[in-house]
Amino acid sequence: MAIKEKKEEQTSRIWEYITTEHKWENYAFMFLSIAVLILGVFILNGTISVKSTVPIIGSFPKAFATIIVVIASLSLVYAVYPFVKVAFPELKKVTWPGKNLFLGNTLKVFVFLIVFTLLYLMYDVLVSELISGILNIKG
Repeated sequence: MAIKEKKEEQTSRIWEYITTEHKWENYAFMFLSIAVLILGVFILNGTISVKSTVPIIGSFPKAFATIIVVIASLSLVYAVYPFVKVAFPELKKVTWPGKNLFLGNTLKVFVFLIVFTLLYLMYDVLVSELISGILNIKG
């Protein structure tokens, strides 16, 4: 009997290129999407204005900026996903604390934050009073 050879499926070179991960392209895509996102936010809050003489975009700058922000946000998620994807299997290996331990640690952190917030608030009041007292003596 003759041995039959298995036919290998021919995949497109373009499809192979698309499905492989290109780390530096992801970095470039991520930085570009951040830049476009910032640009869209600047247009929305009025930091950058679009001239009304620009066709279509000049007539509807808020709509254009909203579309830019949405597309840039989706692009950013798409660019960051390959970097975050590797963390998911590791998170499954983590032994998470129980409810009581988690709540106890959370309470300790909040108490710590409140104490330091009050401490810095007292320092601010003390330094402000000290500076205003010094300025009143000279003036």
